Amino acid sequence: MFTMKNLLTSHSVRSISLAVAVATSLATTTAQAEIEPAARELAKSVSAKLGAAQTIKLTAKHQIDPALGVGAKLEQGPIAFTVKRPNQFYSVQSAGGETREIAFDGTSLCVMHPAEKHYALEPLKAGSIEQLTDRMDDRFGFRPPVGELLAKDVAGQLFRDVTSARVMGTESVGWTRCERLHFEQSGMTGDLWVGVKDKLPRRYLLTFTDIKGNPTWDIKLSKWELNVPVDDRLFTKRPPAGSNKVKMLKSR
Repeated sequence: MFTMKNLLTSHSVRSISLAVAVATSLATTTAQAEIEPAARELAKSVSAKLGAAQTIKLTAKHQIDPALGVGAKLEQGPIAFTVKRPNQFYSVQSAGGETREIAFDGTSLCVMHPAEKHYALEPLKAGSIEQLTDRMDDRFGFRPPVGELLAKDVAGQLFRDVTSARVMGTESVGWTRCERLHFEQSGMTGDLWVGVKDKLPRRYLLTFTDIKGNPTWDIKLSKWELNVPVDDRLFTKRPPAGSNKVKMLKSR
């Protein structure tokens, strides 16, 4: 379900970002899933908020359990996202010499490691962010960073393959009062903190229960901007001249 393997050849990057290295493999909805009504309503409220946005910008900062084996720079580097509906996606994880970028324009996927001048450019068609995450997973074995939270149907993405989901009450993330959505599936539990007033995700915690010690990936989501102008050049971004093209291989 979750991998730490290289995305490209042995001469390329270890991982595009933690969210790529630790990627959620989503399957079909479990018919017997015990999703409480309050949990479903909360997830639907997030879908309504984000699904209506034609553009999204945000920043994620995260902490990675050392047991997951991700380098320190990748752990510390924040990830900036830009999404344009229906199907354009860009992310950059600023981590010094290990900076990673993903650019998708609807027909081509470009994964870049600027410092080492490695990149992969693959044809890939997807009509939505949901299709992008699924097709990247099918072909390459990883999903774009927190893609399930950037999909038009956040609720559908979160609840695929879950066995149970419920609301755990309210807690604060920073200065924001949030409702805590807890869900479980084979090998993983997830917790999503959603702003009570704005219905925006503020924290996303994944616990990997099928790995010794139950390591976690803890993401804080901030600087949300909805329906703002975005730079369309990001989605077609390519590496600088002199970069080496490598073949993207399936990571699992």
